[in-house]
Amino acid sequence: MTRSRLVLSGACALLVFAGGLSASDAAPARSAGTGRPTRTTGAPRDYTKIRGLSVARFATVKESMMVKMPDGPSLYVEVTRPKAPGRFGVILELSPYHGGAGSREGTRILPGPADADENKIGITGYFAPRGYAVVMVDLRGTGKSQGCLDHMGPKDQKDAKAIVEWAAKQPWSNGRVGMTGHSYVGSTPQMAAAQNPKGLVTIVPSAGLAAMYHHEFQGGVPYSLQWAGPLVAYEQIAIDRYLPGGDNFGRDLQYFGCGMTQSAAVTGEAYFSGAEVAWHKERDFRKGAAASKIPMFVIHGTNDNAARIAALDWFHARGGRPGDKAWIGQWDHGSGCCPNTREDHWTFALHAWFDKQLLQRNVDTGPPVEVFLNDGRVFTPTSWPAAPSRALTLHANQGKLAELADEAGSIRFRANPAGGEFSTDSAVFSTKALSKETLIAGIPTMKLVAAVYGERIHINATLYDVSPDGDRDRISMSGWAIQPELRNGNDKPSPVIPGQKMTIPLVSQAVAHVLAKGHTLELRIQSTHPDKVPTFAAGALVDIFTGQGGTEFTIPVHDGVRLYADTLPDAVVVE
Repeated sequence: MTRSRLVLSGACALLVFAGGLSASDAAPARSAGTGRPTRTTGAPRDYTKIRGLSVARFATVKESMMVKMPDGPSLYVEVTRPKAPGRFGVILELSPYHGGAGSREGTRILPGPADADENKIGITGYFAPRGYAVVMVDLRGTGKSQGCLDHMGPKDQKDAKAIVEWAAKQPWSNGRVGMTGHSYVGSTPQMAAAQNPKGLVTIVPSAGLAAMYHHEFQGGVPYSLQWAGPLVAYEQIAIDRYLPGGDNFGRDLQYFGCGMTQSAAVTGEAYFSGAEVAWHKERDFRKGAAASKIPMFVIHGTNDNAARIAALDWFHARGGRPGDKAWIGQWDHGSGCCPNTREDHWTFALHAWFDKQLLQRNVDTGPPVEVFLNDGRVFTPTSWPAAPSRALTLHANQGKLAELADEAGSIRFRANPAGGEFSTDSAVFSTKALSKETLIAGIPTMKLVAAVYGERIHINATLYDVSPDGDRDRISMSGWAIQPELRNGNDKPSPVIPGQKMTIPLVSQAVAHVLAKGHTLELRIQSTHPDKVPTFAAGALVDIFTGQGGTEFTIPVHDGVRLYADTLPDAVVVE
């Protein structure tokens, strides 16, 4: 469940030890790992008490301009900076939402600070008086910018590099640029970092992605409305700006509707098969973002229902790079609200990060990782994903999950796109009640062994935390999904032979969850999923092979870990 605020009694952090599945829960362990407690970095930070931060002391001035890109079109830029001589650290937001769909003040990424009249001031009103130049840029084909909407394609990527390097060279810039934003605007910093522009020294992406494919699909299975977003939603934003009252009404009509040629519509049949094609690959900058040498502060919710945490795989590939920082929490996408639930802590954490990276002040930026768990406690591993104490493998037996596999068998269910989250058309497996509290945090994997009889089908597998009274709590956005034609790779469609046994390796979304003593862990495999588009193959039969040589999954378990109570202070007035 997403929490709007966590307040637990007590002035000091409460130390609690999280254990793990024990031998009494199943047969003797077959799990791999260090066998030692997971290393942590101590108590989470109270960011409202950080000392030495820059203070508001400047009057500010705002100016706007058009900045020409190398291929001709110009981007609209607004700069809010101190009304004083000097060179200042630069915070840059590159967004498709400026204008009708959002403000150019940065209130989406920083909704907390407000003026005396309780008007939100965003990153422009908060950071500019503290000695920053805040640069707000309309993405190509949106707002007041020229050009055609490119959906983070090659032209957008070149624009990101060009605009960062432009900002770094301005007379009011100290040459150090940082980017931030949430959702689509949290994706553009990753896009920029992948280009290694001169002057970009850090990014703070919230709930962004570095590959358009992972916004639309998981293993070829489409995500709810995000499936259609690159097809129609952003085209609507680009067109609305030409309507009466729009940012571009009466101007640059040569660009009206031209973004359609860059939309997901050009993927053709792949839009339905879920295959990864050239359009997606042009919009995949994960490798470059993962290789970037600049320090990054990433923020993502395990329950994000728009930019799923699987989109953070590029950051996971950085392998806990020194200097990086991560906040992983239970929050969703925060639509209409906030990028996370950390409230005042978020304002001061972002402030401290930019003070250190852009102004080069000697300030504390907190632990490298803070994972905000489902039960209101905090896990502070040394990196994310955290190296587990043990990787616990559980086998799907006949209706059960255990560490030893039973004799080989199978369970059959019928695909039912209308079945809902807890469809009876499913294969369900459960552990015995846990003998002790268990912390699972990281990225589960699965070996799915299945056969299908019918047309194209979706197979979804999801983990649930089940209480003794039968209440089910989906563990983060956990789960595996596959359109079996893509079992050899998202870009390698292969025909499915009815009845042929398929062994498919799958990677889950990241999880961060405490299973309470007495609860059970449940795996549900079915054709439907609460966050996926229910399509195809009504009535098709699916066999899930169990026991020896059958379906199994592995979860990262952390033993002997200190977890800290989340002690948010009372609200702090931030002006």
